[in-house]
Amino acid sequence: MAQAASATLTAPQDASPEYRRYLQLADSAQYFIGKEEWGEAARCTREALRLDPANVGNVMLFNNLGLAAGMEGKIGEAMQCFDIALSRAPKSIPVLTSKAKIQIKASDTEGAMETLNAILEADSLSEWPLQTRGLLRMREADYKGAFDDFMQLSKSHPDNTWGPGGLAKCMELQGHPSEAAGYYADAISRAKADDEDKVEFQLGLIENLGHTGKLTEALDVAKDAITDHPHDGRLYLLRGWIKKLLLIYREAEADKKLAIDYGVDYQTIVRFFPENR
Repeated sequence: MAQAASATLTAPQDASPEYRRYLQLADSAQYFIGKEEWGEAARCTREALRLDPANVGNVMLFNNLGLAAGMEGKIGEAMQCFDIALSRAPKSIPVLTSKAKIQIKASDTEGAMETLNAILEADSLSEWPLQTRGLLRMREADYKGAFDDFMQLSKSHPDNTWGPGGLAKCMELQGHPSEAAGYYADAISRAKADDEDKVEFQLGLIENLGHTGKLTEALDVAKDAITDHPHDGRLYLLRGWIKKLLLIYREAEADKKLAIDYGVDYQTIVRFFPENR
């Protein structure tokens, strides 16, 4: 309601009813995208395009239609919409970003990498593309490329925890746990209270310290992490694992039980507490 009203207010006083309706539909589509109601977003967008097919603002409407279609699993339709939008605005970062997100959703890693490269050619410091390309490169075992992206992310976006967090995971995957620990600690120190990735880096650091024999330090990290996330069973599992390494068996078993009670899956449990055969 409020967004549709705002769209109407931006129309010229002498605007036709059709143009006012076009703005209302475009604004409604944006509202439904924010609510992740993809079907309604697509419906409003298509109706707006029919009302004013020549409007220069249709670049973003085709972008929104591509995003809505892609999120509904209509990947072919989504790519057609993005191609139309990019034919009119070849270097549009919002359109390229939407296209990359749908390519990732469709598991088109090669296509997503091409799109991310195009974004970063236009803006080499763009945050989401740097983080995402780093993660894709790491998944494809291009650790040098991933390291470069995460290092740039770390320098250019100090509030983004995936800069140092990505560096930590790159170091671990290449067999350098000592270097990884410092990056994990950096990621944790940067994380705000509502950062949903913080616990992932805390888990990474606890396991890292356990594998490198820094068990007392690992317990300290686990204590802080459980204070932050008291209902995450994985933290109790890792604390129990550390206690097992310290030969504190009764407390280790108690933490293992807590992990099970909080819903940690069986395969994860046996990774740290192998069953005796």
